[in-house]
Amino acid sequence: MVTLTELERYCHTLLNCSAISDYAPNGVQVRGREEIRTIVSGVSACLALFDAALAHQADLVLVHHGMFWEKDPRVVEGSLKKRLQCLLQHDLTLMAFHLPLDAHSELGNNAQILQRLNLTPGKPFGLYRGSHLSSIGQCPQGLSLEEMVQSVQALFGGDPLVLPFGPATIQQVAVCSGAAPELIREAKQKGADLFLTGEASEYVYHFAAEEEIHFIAAGHHRSERFGVQALGDTLARQFELQHHCIDIANPI
Repeated sequence: MVTLTELERYCHTLLNCSAISDYAPNGVQVRGREEIRTIVSGVSACLALFDAALAHQADLVLVHHGMFWEKDPRVVEGSLKKRLQCLLQHDLTLMAFHLPLDAHSELGNNAQILQRLNLTPGKPFGLYRGSHLSSIGQCPQGLSLEEMVQSVQALFGGDPLVLPFGPATIQQVAVCSGAAPELIREAKQKGADLFLTGEASEYVYHFAAEEEIHFIAAGHHRSERFGVQALGDTLARQFELQHHCIDIANPI
């Protein structure tokens, strides 16, 4: 068992939250019971994940996408009200870590993707508000686009969007999980042969074709499953907690 206060302090230090400017609060978003024995983790705060947490008798729900964002309305109604009612009724804590969990050099979504694709982290990549969220993955032996797509499908599942406009041999792969299509410009500038992210935007097609760079969108949700799982596993080992990672399916 660990206290919520101790656990939050540990996470903030581990993820170096104070060093990254974010547009969502990192840490506890809804404070429940103080004693933590069981954690349920998932990508996004939603009622389905909260129900899973209650089924596992969890004390804390750990997510990448929390419930509060800078541009959201300040009125508590609809789905936000339902989520808050569930958490408060059951004295369940919600803790979220957004960009700090993307950026962490070991537990982060991007670090986990590079590792699982057998790519060696190289130069910093994914500049946002003064911080780099990822790095350019190095593959000195080279891969064909077909081989890369097979690896991406095996890792993420689903049917990724592939724009095949880059070189025949891929040696540098820029990675940024979630919705970061605009970073294709930085990927090209830093010499990447392929840019891998979660979502696409319309302008990416012509940019990739004209600048001769491959582009893969593997899905926002699918590309951000690994960080919160790694963080939950780390907390379980550090504090001897129970941890259950629940993947609530999301095709986007």
